[in-house]
Amino acid sequence: MEFFEISCLVIIFTCILYIYHKRKSQKKITDFPSKYPDDKIKNEEKPHYDVAICGAGPAGSTCAYYLAKLGWKCLLLEKKKFPRDKYCGDAVCKTAIEILMDMGIYDQLIRENKAHVADSGGLCSPGGLSYVGRSKEVIGEIPAAIACKRLHLDEAIAKAAKRIGADLREEWSVNEAKFDNSTGLWTLYREGSTDTLKARVLVCADGSPSRLATQLGLISRPPDSTCSRAYVEGGTHKFKADGVVFYNKEMLPGYSALFRHPNDELNYCVYIIPGNPKVTPDDLKYWHDNLQTKDPNISRALGKEAKIERMNAASLRLGGEDVSYGHHVLIVGDAAGMIDPLTGEGIHHAMEGGKIAALFLDEAIKQGNYDSDVMKLYHQQWMNKFGFDFKWSMIFCQMMYRFPILLDASAAALQRKGDKFLAKWADIMTGRVPKIYMLKPEFSLTIGYELIRLLIARYSASKENLNKTD
Repeated sequence: MEFFEISCLVIIFTCILYIYHKRKSQKKITDFPSKYPDDKIKNEEKPHYDVAICGAGPAGSTCAYYLAKLGWKCLLLEKKKFPRDKYCGDAVCKTAIEILMDMGIYDQLIRENKAHVADSGGLCSPGGLSYVGRSKEVIGEIPAAIACKRLHLDEAIAKAAKRIGADLREEWSVNEAKFDNSTGLWTLYREGSTDTLKARVLVCADGSPSRLATQLGLISRPPDSTCSRAYVEGGTHKFKADGVVFYNKEMLPGYSALFRHPNDELNYCVYIIPGNPKVTPDDLKYWHDNLQTKDPNISRALGKEAKIERMNAASLRLGGEDVSYGHHVLIVGDAAGMIDPLTGEGIHHAMEGGKIAALFLDEAIKQGNYDSDVMKLYHQQWMNKFGFDFKWSMIFCQMMYRFPILLDASAAALQRKGDKFLAKWADIMTGRVPKIYMLKPEFSLTIGYELIRLLIARYSASKENLNKTD
């Protein structure tokens, strides 16, 4: 066996031992003393809520749904009245779809024509190489993605949480939250009112700006990115697929995309992703407007008659916060930075994070301990599930920015390998499987082969042009 192969085996074995030892030595909730033993008694007559969740987006409402399903007294607060809008790409990926199915609202969204199941989708690379494939026959019963307006999605999840037992209160904006060490309870103060509510645990699910988590000193940095959204009227465009991501070389690692909604309506969105010093969040409007007419692939897909609404924008907090917990408090969803830096997608991570938080709190309430050291275990859980993958996303973002030809090679690989390769690619891009899977031979060798072909072709073309000029 070659020295290199032996070295690789030693490194892999060492990593496995390290991970095993780390997980084995990791504390469990039951290792901590019980400070509130009566909390485990499920009683609706309790003078306080077991958990109060501020923010009824996908993360907060999913957390409330599973807490209520487990029988805990749960409060879900939303500052606006449903239905209310939220600006984003509207793409709901497979992990979130599975949770919607578990909640019993997926079929409802499809039946009421509020969601469109994506079948044909793909990407267009910086060099103009593209592949659009089909997924239904490859993936099976659960689609890779659906497009659903947040106007419909957020209300459906929040109302599902209410039906199963969560106390949903709309138009209840939290102005301030104070913790009383003597009682071990949070007091929530309603903005513009004297109304207050009490809870043992506070969950901050108030979106990327997270005013509440910032007030509590748990979040110290502002959102670091932004995205646009503009709906395109059905029947006015030329787009034929269900979803395509367009990579423009000048704005990498950011991208733009078109997603099809019911009734032939489109969502045209642009995501500014950190990593390119020449493209900042302040440049969003420029890129949103510029790509519609200057990018040949997008302008062709939209056509000259497309009726596009004015741009709306939302802030993004990417890559996960270092701390998403505190004394008697957790942070979930966009507020905790549960947005993939590679794609800007956050709905499925928010819902998965909300479910993880609910299952964690189920154990914490039974144990009756919510100290910061206990709540830290929640942070470790979601980081182990998908948060550490964000580090690889950041690495790939830099690779895309510095070497756009890698995306060209990926598109060429998709063209050659077809829909099954596309389905596996989609699983990696949406976090279904770790980004490190991109280094597996079936991906790295395939893309590497296309990369060499492209480099040879471009070298030959440049040499031919040089000879012509001579």
